[in-house]
Amino acid sequence: MDIFLSVALLCVGLALVIVSADEAIKRLLNLARYLRLSEFVVSFVLAGAIAILPELSIGVVAAAQGTSSLGYGVILGANVADLTLVIGVVTLIAGTIHLDVATKRNIRRSFIAVTLPVLLFLDGEISRIDGAILIAAFAVYIYLLLRAKHDGAVFTERPRRRHMIRDTAILLGALTLLLIGGILITDNSQEISLALGLPLFLVGLIVAIGTCLPEMVFAIRSCNKLHCNLGLGNILGNVLADSLLTIGVIALIQPIKPALFIAPLFTGLVMVVSALITYLLSRDGSLDRRDGLLLILVYAVFIAVQSALT
Repeated sequence: MDIFLSVALLCVGLALVIVSADEAIKRLLNLARYLRLSEFVVSFVLAGAIAILPELSIGVVAAAQGTSSLGYGVILGANVADLTLVIGVVTLIAGTIHLDVATKRNIRRSFIAVTLPVLLFLDGEISRIDGAILIAAFAVYIYLLLRAKHDGAVFTERPRRRHMIRDTAILLGALTLLLIGGILITDNSQEISLALGLPLFLVGLIVAIGTCLPEMVFAIRSCNKLHCNLGLGNILGNVLADSLLTIGVIALIQPIKPALFIAPLFTGLVMVVSALITYLLSRDGSLDRRDGLLLILVYAVFIAVQSALT
């Protein structure tokens, strides 16, 4: 593909992500009002679950083609970026994010979720049995989340049912455009990297960052509308779903057994450390710009060390 066409399509993807993320926030807030759910639950179940589709599609296709380790690498890279770069950038822009009860609890759950696949990989493989364990763990998370659906900030005003149907349809359309934008960004970032002769490692980093861009834009837009917990819920929902559901599905299709052990293990350990740092920083009930800078620094160190390993 011509590199200029790739750049043009990349710009189209960025525009789609920005516009559709803004519209999705409006409709998610209306949905929360109608169901009287917390902002965090709405963003986790809906936006978080749908946002994993880029990683899931890459992983499923890769596994079906006998290269499940490719999907595994993209997912781990995306999770590291979400837990460090994305949350860090959002915190820098927002200034200070005050966390509600549901968000703080699910930060702890995120730490457990990202630890599980790393522990299962210590023998050098994530088998089909391991995949089933991960999917079962995801089902438990959803159950716990829905059981506590009224924790956190709750909307009290309830819109009319006909407005709810309209908002749901627009929300689905916005999330679809958000997904398409993410795919355009990811695919054309790869094309540009290959056209410029960049190493495959850097292509993988671009793929991971590209799949995280919708969550970043969604979270920034949420904070601009004074609903930062909605944005954080989307990010953590994505990390949880990727760590448990996406990796589990890939392993069921084809066991994950990368040819190299050190790089995936290092990435997994950084993912766990990133989740732990986020948890420790959030214990006082908020995240500020210093916390954001620290998280971005962790990502920079990860890139530097991973580049050396590569």
